[in-house]
Amino acid sequence: MIQQKKPNFIIIGAMKAATTSLYTYLKQHPDVFMTSIKEPMFFNNFQKANDFKVHGRKTKKITTFEQYYPLFDAVKNEKAIGEASPAYISNKDCPSLIHKYLPNTKIIAVLRQPVSRAYSNFLHARRADREPIADFETAFNKEQERKTENWSPLYHYKGKGFYTEQLEKYYNLFPKENIKILLFEEVIKNPIKTTQEIFEFLNIDSSFIPDTSKKANVSGTPKGLFGWLIMKLRYYNLIPNIQFSNYLPSFMIQFIFNSAYKKAKPLNKEVKNRLTDTFYKEDILKLEKLIGKDLQHWLS
Repeated sequence: MIQQKKPNFIIIGAMKAATTSLYTYLKQHPDVFMTSIKEPMFFNNFQKANDFKVHGRKTKKITTFEQYYPLFDAVKNEKAIGEASPAYISNKDCPSLIHKYLPNTKIIAVLRQPVSRAYSNFLHARRADREPIADFETAFNKEQERKTENWSPLYHYKGKGFYTEQLEKYYNLFPKENIKILLFEEVIKNPIKTTQEIFEFLNIDSSFIPDTSKKANVSGTPKGLFGWLIMKLRYYNLIPNIQFSNYLPSFMIQFIFNSAYKKAKPLNKEVKNRLTDTFYKEDILKLEKLIGKDLQHWLS
């Protein structure tokens, strides 16, 4: 009987914290296997309908092990077998489900300053024509109302930034040595170093140097007719869920992006500071102790 191939590490998030870039870097290693679908989100949808309100056409969800495990059928001799679903970190059921079915898996999380993460999440939704509100702070403060109306977690801009409670669920179930926490700025500023840290964490050759020159999932806002067309294709899920960096040269990807999107307006510093102080300061101080990293720059 052929043994079922299963993941032994999972990137759990956070959304808009360079997880797509990390996925791209890791999969280059000859001893790493990553699913062709970057975000299976299986444990979010496990045996659930999850009929959330969302603008745009809904995607087909992976809800059973009969759909999930075949994602790993292409594994050959790779030692590190993984997937990356950023929504796992904030879903209340995912820690216990992952532990129940994959108790020995290693957990990787990348964390981003909560308000910056929320703003990038907002821009992502706007770019895909899934966010009807044009003002970030207004959308940010709509969360409770939207939760009451059963809107998708895509729109939980505020709640996804409370990392302490989210991560405590994982620390309570998995050995500390099986959890690796990185910061968004570490991945952005030192992508090779941080990727090699993960290689070491996964017990594979950490001297391997990935190509980190390609930028993945960069935020922007649509411009012109071409940008509008791309936005509508994304809205109706007519753009296939593949990594175009695997098939197109970086200059062509950059040309397409520059043609379709203009650079997003920076997050207003006064808004960022005010929202941080109002909602996240206490949580950030707790998070420092939990993960053993200095986060004072998140409060500045």
